[in-house]
Amino acid sequence: MFLFKVLALLPLFATSSYALVHAVDSSTLVSTATYTKAFGEGFTKAIIRGYSEACGVGGQVDPNFVASYKNARAAGYTNIDMYWFPCNGSGNSCKSYAAQLSAISTTFSANSMKIGTIWIDIEKDAAICNNWNYGTAGNLAQAKSLIAAVKATGFKYGIYSSSGEWSTIFGSTGVVLDSAAPLWFANWNNDQTLSLPTKFGGWTSAVGHQYTDVSASGKFDLNVFAS
Repeated sequence: MFLFKVLALLPLFATSSYALVHAVDSSTLVSTATYTKAFGEGFTKAIIRGYSEACGVGGQVDPNFVASYKNARAAGYTNIDMYWFPCNGSGNSCKSYAAQLSAISTTFSANSMKIGTIWIDIEKDAAICNNWNYGTAGNLAQAKSLIAAVKATGFKYGIYSSSGEWSTIFGSTGVVLDSAAPLWFANWNNDQTLSLPTKFGGWTSAVGHQYTDVSASGKFDLNVFAS
């Protein structure tokens, strides 16, 4: 692990009351060497940004996605997910959600990629693209459209967000979008468990927890997932 020495982590891996998979996620190009180091330290799952909001061009497959995927595979990773940061926002000329997903699917096929889950990244980016700016009711309508589009693809999917983002975008932590979908939540509290500090979106449990955005390489956020 990047936050602590490996030896300090061994008791955690050995004494957890339930099995956890330790994971790294990234939004930039990651080399094979960096993935190899992470894998050797016990981070056996990788999540890569596969699609960026890129609001200036209506959204695009992340330019680093394929290279990072190939580097992760070369480092020994077989448990690989991706996350989709969809382009939206009333001031942006975004491709339709179906078109964004089609680009993802084409990339999978063209590069023979084996991806487990597509995580839908639901978070506000006011500084760059001013996404999710339709008002709380409009944001919920957009989110429902987004979920319908991903369901139509047949891809395995889940939702990545946090209680704070949820409340900001939808007006309340109590708003339910798709609580049947698996939840990967962000709370940078360094608590390497799946416990939800604040329940939101109708979820009472989660399958993934992004517990810090700090790593020695500067390339990863660190996570735990249910095995």
